[in-house]
Amino acid sequence: MVGSYFGQKVEFAGYKFDSVKERDFFATFIQDRVEHYTVHESFKLQDTFELDNGLKMRGISYAPDFCVYDDKGKLQHVYDIKASFNSTYGVDAAASIRFKWFAKQYGIPVEVVVPRTYDFRVKCMGITKKTVPIIKQDTDYNVWDALEEMVAKK
Repeated sequence: MVGSYFGQKVEFAGYKFDSVKERDFFATFIQDRVEHYTVHESFKLQDTFELDNGLKMRGISYAPDFCVYDDKGKLQHVYDIKASFNSTYGVDAAASIRFKWFAKQYGIPVEVVVPRTYDFRVKCMGITKKTVPIIKQDTDYNVWDALEEMVAKK
């Protein structure tokens, strides 16, 4: 893979990625290793609604970078690729709110991923207990076990 920085939109394998790091994560950890996945699948968080004066407010959607499903179609992982876990280069306040809203609506936390060359750091944000990133080499793990590991390592 060429480069590893954010901000440059790239096309690869029929998909449009928001960054080279996102594309590299897909190529390394998703493409040939996961059977059931989606790229930028849109999830509705809030329907359009009407105000008292008849005007409408737009609905709100969230499209994680990657979703991994099991053989029965159950959501196993919801990945959002970021440059870091902090708010400067990674998870800003708006993203943090979307992650919480998604978890409430769909019953599974968003896993924030900071890719590296041969593995990735992952952390679930917004949990009431302090969590720390853990390192994974593939997507073959249970998110709930990973969440317990994130809490236990603090």
